[in-house]
Amino acid sequence: MIHMMQKIVEKTVLAFYLLFFTLVIIYGNFVRGIYKYERPTAYLLFYAILGSLFFLGLFYLLKNWRTLKNPKLFMPILAFIAFVPRYIWMRLIPTVPQIDFLRYHNYALALLKGDYDAYLEIRGVFPHLSGYPLVLSHIYKIFGDTVAVGKWFNIFVSIISVLLIYLLAREVFGDNAGQMAGLIYALYPADIMYITLLASEHIFLSLFLLALYLFVRFSRQDLGYGGLLKFILVGVVMAVAHIIRPVSSLLFPPILLYLLFFQKVDISIKEFLIEKTMVMGIIILSFLITLGGLNLVYMDKVQVPLGKTGGGFNMYVGTDPERDGMWNPNAWKIIEEFDHDFDKVHGEAQRRAIRRIFNDPRGFIGLAERKFAIQWSTDDYAYYWSMLELYPETKFSLWIREHSEFVNIFAQSYYMSFILIACVGAWMGLRSRKIPDGLGLFAMIVLIFVAAHILIEVQSRYHHPVVPFFILTAVMAMGYIFDDLDHMGNGELDNG
Repeated sequence: MIHMMQKIVEKTVLAFYLLFFTLVIIYGNFVRGIYKYERPTAYLLFYAILGSLFFLGLFYLLKNWRTLKNPKLFMPILAFIAFVPRYIWMRLIPTVPQIDFLRYHNYALALLKGDYDAYLEIRGVFPHLSGYPLVLSHIYKIFGDTVAVGKWFNIFVSIISVLLIYLLAREVFGDNAGQMAGLIYALYPADIMYITLLASEHIFLSLFLLALYLFVRFSRQDLGYGGLLKFILVGVVMAVAHIIRPVSSLLFPPILLYLLFFQKVDISIKEFLIEKTMVMGIIILSFLITLGGLNLVYMDKVQVPLGKTGGGFNMYVGTDPERDGMWNPNAWKIIEEFDHDFDKVHGEAQRRAIRRIFNDPRGFIGLAERKFAIQWSTDDYAYYWSMLELYPETKFSLWIREHSEFVNIFAQSYYMSFILIACVGAWMGLRSRKIPDGLGLFAMIVLIFVAAHILIEVQSRYHHPVVPFFILTAVMAMGYIFDDLDHMGNGELDNG
């Protein structure tokens, strides 16, 4: 019975995953992309397909390059490849922090100076705004309190993310897939350009990937008493990620479904359910204890509960048809109306959002379609934010501005190149009698983010944390194409 349920869940998840990538391709090349980049569909698709063929060619070369199979050799090379373009962009594009990014920097400085009441009014409504500046304040305390230090920290954690993507793909799909996934993200234009922003996404993504890597690694090992205790670390890392960006908790449902429906049942049903319940319980308990401990340590300093979040206001913004579910300064009026009271603001905002949906369900469906295109189909956010305010201008920045169309189209083509291959990967997984281990987990993580953003605020940059899973799906497809998938995994850092 459970095997039948597993098969139904697997196929359902992958069918929606395939639908997702199909829609991204349609909106990116036939709808939003053609007016965003002022190029015809054929033009956009041509360069996306060209990029896909380049990735496939690179995968083939890596498959036959035996010297790089040793991760102890490849990881330093990969780190260097990731470092160079990020360092160049940081040095030659002197982005000045604006809006949220400036607030993060200023609040981190305030914490260093002991001004614990800084931004307290707005942090009272949005407590999650305290987490990243708290981390940044510790970095500033050690290395200096300048924007440049924050950017160097971004480079460091971005390289960590690249290495984690390599290790995760290697663990699940094998050596070549790991190398390819690491290289694609190391050279991913959006992450390179976004590096000059003091954004919480950088450190969050590293922690999010670390939690996922540890979970996948531990769940593939013998789950004796010691094996179960290892999952404590997963909950700890998830809690730290959660205080920076509460979307970390979106990982819980995919983990639970993965444990129940995507893992082989080679023991009795009772033992299977007890084992998976224990794993989930340990992760949740360690998450809650760590979150409580962090609040105990830092409450006097930040004066708001770390990790606390209310989705009402975000839902209120996300259901506004006038701004297509994007940030709307008029929405701020509800915060002033209820005098920055957390419960009243989010409670009333949620009620108004639900009322909008029920009053015009057809209009909400149309809004959801427009939001999907904004959130997932184009990759223009990094250029926009990194070039928004520069001081001083450099020869390189002036050249980038002069050739902005080329830069944006190149970034979009790069993004769409691995989206095309990922779509093939979802299709292959759906057709396969036994889906590759890990694909279902990656698919569910993407789909839960997609589902959440049907209701909440959208921006193109909000897809940044799930791009690694697009890449992981793409390299799985490449492994299929070249008959190179290693289902045994290669978790140990040896010669394989």
